[in-house]
Amino acid sequence: MTTQQPPVIVTGYGIVKQVNSGDTIVIRGQPKGGPPDEITIILTGITAPKLARRPNNNGEGATKDEPFAFEAREFLRKKLIGKRVCFTYEKQNKGQTTTTEKKATREYGIVYNGTDTSAENVAESLVSEGFVSPRHGVRNNEYIQKLIELEDVAKAAGKGKHGPNAQDHVRDIRWNIENPQHFKDSLHLKPVKAIVEHVVDGSTLRVLLYSDDFPEYYYIKLMLSGIRCNGFTGEDQTPEPFAEEAKFFTECRLLQRDVEVLLESVSNKNFLGTVLHPNGNITELLLSEGLAKCVDWSLQCVTTGLEKLRAAERSAKEKRVRIWKDYTPSGPVIEAKEKEFQGKVVEH
Repeated sequence: MTTQQPPVIVTGYGIVKQVNSGDTIVIRGQPKGGPPDEITIILTGITAPKLARRPNNNGEGATKDEPFAFEAREFLRKKLIGKRVCFTYEKQNKGQTTTTEKKATREYGIVYNGTDTSAENVAESLVSEGFVSPRHGVRNNEYIQKLIELEDVAKAAGKGKHGPNAQDHVRDIRWNIENPQHFKDSLHLKPVKAIVEHVVDGSTLRVLLYSDDFPEYYYIKLMLSGIRCNGFTGEDQTPEPFAEEAKFFTECRLLQRDVEVLLESVSNKNFLGTVLHPNGNITELLLSEGLAKCVDWSLQCVTTGLEKLRAAERSAKEKRVRIWKDYTPSGPVIEAKEKEFQGKVVEH
């Protein structure tokens, strides 16, 4: 008779790529010759309020936030995004240390905001702030008991969803804008605060706009003005050359970051614009790395820094990097001094 071995604790390390909700975190490894593998950790022992769900292509199926769902997500996002963390989970095989360099998977575990398990346990912090609840009755061990005690303290203090006005903490999200041109014009090229919620490809984003000037949140598709990155085609989303690299490049710098967006034009109900971030212009960076091309019709929408974009593309062409690796100038290159000539005008 075979005795089942007790589960072992697997310890891992990685960079927080995305916070899906108040209890779900996506962690990536280090890139080695391409985008790295990922692991999704669902925080064990807690349940977070559900975030709003956007409608399907038929305009159906949308849901609203549960109270404090967005606050719970934001608490984790602002604390963890882009940071190196330690995580643990149970596994029914030989124990090992991992850095997420394995195929994508989902596990129930604990995430620590630091380099080892002595760092802040983010699930405990969420419960203490009143953003999430312990899973009562599930494996009622010492860890769950500690979470319940933390919740009791949060309840006594009226924190988070235990407060008297919890129902007020639900976003009003506009998933579709009926007149995008009018919305763009109403902003008068004023930068709007935003969170980059999803990277479709290197030059196409889904962003959540918010402002002190309007109470609603607007979820929009944004194409970066002036450029195009290779994307993914067909039902199986086959990547074009360097599409995965471009997407990863943008994700590392912008995914779930706080940015400002300058809406510059509208095309087929999609917005074209520039993302403003303290670390640089992502449009210019994509061009200089040979991960994007200038698009003439879209360049007409760019309201600032147009020459920098053209110069970045020229530099990538000259270096023959990535999409320009086989680039050949369309005509002979003539040195400036060879363009000069001397002569005299003879009147007849």
